[in-house]
Amino acid sequence: MPSLRLRESRCRGMGGGVDRWFLIAATLLAAIGGVTGMVSLRHDHRSRWTFPWMAAAFVAQLGFLWLRGEARGACPLIGTGEILVFLAWSLTLFYLAVGPTYRISLLGVFSAPVVVVFQAVALLPGMLSSNPERVPSTDAWRETHAAMSVLGYGALALSAVAGVMFLVLDRQLKDHHLNSGLFRNLPPVRELLTSMQRLLWLGMLMLTVGVVAGFMMGRTGDASHLIAAVVVWLAYLALIVLKQTRGMTGRRFSMAVVLLFVVSLSVFGFI
Repeated sequence: MPSLRLRESRCRGMGGGVDRWFLIAATLLAAIGGVTGMVSLRHDHRSRWTFPWMAAAFVAQLGFLWLRGEARGACPLIGTGEILVFLAWSLTLFYLAVGPTYRISLLGVFSAPVVVVFQAVALLPGMLSSNPERVPSTDAWRETHAAMSVLGYGALALSAVAGVMFLVLDRQLKDHHLNSGLFRNLPPVRELLTSMQRLLWLGMLMLTVGVVAGFMMGRTGDASHLIAAVVVWLAYLALIVLKQTRGMTGRRFSMAVVLLFVVSLSVFGFI
């Protein structure tokens, strides 16, 4: 099996080389997308280039994840750095799918900084292994648990971004900044709330699959990350039940979605 060992060696060698350049490119492309969007807003019109820049960043993210996956021989979710990149990819994926569907063009302007921050943190020294080790054996349930959980977080992250947009729109209305380019380009309140709720349900569905897969996988090693995931799932379930049964104002609901997502990021500390 010399050829197989040679291939594995080459893949591990790319762990701290080509894949990192893909991540740097993805970060720069997302930054350009966000900046062009903000510049367009300053000139009082919507950016037509944010979406293509984010799409290009998505391709670069795929390049990074593919190389790391080849090196790992499994889904690249080993360590905080890879998880942050996977989360940024998931957020970008849902933006590209949801933005045009719900006609929320400014979603990219608000999402790009989040993607840049996640990937910039992943690029910090020590966050990504320069020589990623190959996973000796893979468990289908474990892979499903990790991938679906982080995908769910991507949808929840985009829901939080929509919540930030709602809070900005609410502030613009209260301060009577009705002639600003940002206000005129923000989507209607109802549209933001609808997209926020749909993304929340989608994220919860994927997170549910991830939690179920977590219970199905073998009980090996520390289970603290699974416990943390269940706590996050229960917190989001409580928010959805409260919204459906008691009702919440758009402002309180948006604040709850944003704060809950920020707090839920602490689950990665258990991984």
